[in-house]
Amino acid sequence: MNSALRTEAVKEASIRPVRLGIVGCGVVTGSYHLPALAKISEIEVVILCDPNLKNATDLKTRFAPLAEITANAKDLVGKVDAALVAAPPRFHAPISIQLLEAGIDVFCEKPLALTVDEAKKMVEAAKQNDRHLAVGLCKRFEPNNQILLKLVQDRCLGEVREITAEFGNALNWPMPTASYYSRETTRGGVFFDSGVHVVDLVLWLFGELSNIEYEDDSYGGFESNAVLLGTLRVHGQDVPCRMVFSWTHALNNGIRVVGTTAWARTTFRESDFVTVYQSVAGQPMEMRIYQSGPAGVLIGSDCYCEQLADFAVAVSSRRPPFVTASSTIKALSVIEEAYAVRRRMAQPWVEANGFRR
Repeated sequence: MNSALRTEAVKEASIRPVRLGIVGCGVVTGSYHLPALAKISEIEVVILCDPNLKNATDLKTRFAPLAEITANAKDLVGKVDAALVAAPPRFHAPISIQLLEAGIDVFCEKPLALTVDEAKKMVEAAKQNDRHLAVGLCKRFEPNNQILLKLVQDRCLGEVREITAEFGNALNWPMPTASYYSRETTRGGVFFDSGVHVVDLVLWLFGELSNIEYEDDSYGGFESNAVLLGTLRVHGQDVPCRMVFSWTHALNNGIRVVGTTAWARTTFRESDFVTVYQSVAGQPMEMRIYQSGPAGVLIGSDCYCEQLADFAVAVSSRRPPFVTASSTIKALSVIEEAYAVRRRMAQPWVEANGFRR
């Protein structure tokens, strides 16, 4: 949802701010969610919950001085309209289900759950209790991805022949705990944690992925590099797709779509436009395509603000959130299938003299 549409939707929603409780007060909450929430008048953070009370207290001091502090999610019941679940992935399903059954709408960070089975139980809990369950897959909100969707749907690139998506940088994220590499808190490495953004986005843009092949650099631990291959069905044609993920080095972070008459490129760093390359009058041309609002004003985006504002309107107006939990299960299913057919990535620098575990 872009800013103009959100503004109109907010007018239709309740005047009273949504009372929000946050479960999980780690780095993501402090670096992204709370700074975004500070810009959204439709939401009031009333409770900060974390087993480590110091984490919650630190964020209270920095962002929400009037918020209550607690170590137990059950303390949200009766005090909030909605909850943001930003605990480690292992706890997404049990915490979200507990809150949904208590009549609380939930915005759950990605990945939705460790498994497809867990995710389905979360969706069912939301349905049975008539609650919303949204997921923090914010890239669907970025203008360039919405522009790319329209370009492909309208065949502006001709027939699609090849799709490539890459997402990678050296992992320098602050990690006060071992949760990123611990099977006690999560299921996988770069492919599961960061890659779910790309997998979900590709499926949302282009549809089902089949003929899955997958390799990564794991030797029993969590992967830091991975490659996913498959086939997408676009306008009735089979299109090869390659997705690459890394926590060790920078990649061409974005999506590249090659068509018969033009090709397009998006980047995750500059999310407001799509670059299209096409031959015009025999000359190579490069064009940047933006979304425009009323009077030709260009529409930008802060995807973290957009997703949380969309959730606030969904809670107040009782219309579905833009990214529903049920729509994200496809990405988890692809990840499960990929792990099931996993093969080891060639790494000759650790496999010298014929050594290969």
